[in-house]
Amino acid sequence: MPGRLPIDLKTMRRLAREMRDVETTERPLVVAGARELATVLARELSKDAVPGAVREGGAIDRPAALLYLLAGEPNEDDTRELRAAGRAKVPVVCLQLGAAAVQIPQVPATDVVVVPRGQGFPLEEIGRALARRLDGDAAPLAARVPALRGAICEELIRKSSRRGGAVGVATFIRGSDLPVLFLEQTRLVLLLAIAHGRKLKPARAAELVAVLVAGLGLRKLARRSSLARALPGWLLKGSIAYAGTHAVGSGALRYFSSSVGAEGRSERPTTLSE
Repeated sequence: MPGRLPIDLKTMRRLAREMRDVETTERPLVVAGARELATVLARELSKDAVPGAVREGGAIDRPAALLYLLAGEPNEDDTRELRAAGRAKVPVVCLQLGAAAVQIPQVPATDVVVVPRGQGFPLEEIGRALARRLDGDAAPLAARVPALRGAICEELIRKSSRRGGAVGVATFIRGSDLPVLFLEQTRLVLLLAIAHGRKLKPARAAELVAVLVAGLGLRKLARRSSLARALPGWLLKGSIAYAGTHAVGSGALRYFSSSVGAEGRSERPTTLSE
């Protein structure tokens, strides 16, 4: 059992409220745009998905996100739909058929996935784009749409690792980065649990993080490594924080993936205490 955790009770309660809001989100992923393509993609994403988690077309009514398919240059209907999504503050990821880059109203290039002609839909790229756009809100979508789960989880780990690295770089007082970094890693573990349909309390997630960090021994490794003497302190701290967060996320991902059933959903809600 790990010792005293570096997260106080008030912070734990705030994290619990945040995760409760994320966990209870059941908004659908809407697929629209080029009709025939949208039908094929919606059918592909619906495999093993929770009924109603993927919806083709229809009115935009607070969905988790909108996947909009374009077979060429956006026409008036496309522009109208995308602008309506923008006004409603609906997260949008566009799928552009073909290699030619085009300007898409309301959608930055970072939220566009190019689909080469004659190839299948790149589900991994779609999942990563959704995770970049939604951040933690992508976790309940991953739980409900298993076809996107792996890519979403990997992107959540990458994003959290970058934030962890930034904490290490920006913190100048010795040891003061630990509570912030530990909170980031605990939040990541909770999001990965949600992505796999697992019920996990923040205290249990924090214990798992403590176990993983202790097992990795990253701080001791940093102090003993010859690299520690060669690198500037801020760069070393940032590198260790990035690598540590990534390792914690990868370890938690293996932990949660091990109990996911063959159909892509967890067999039953569990907690670390079981």
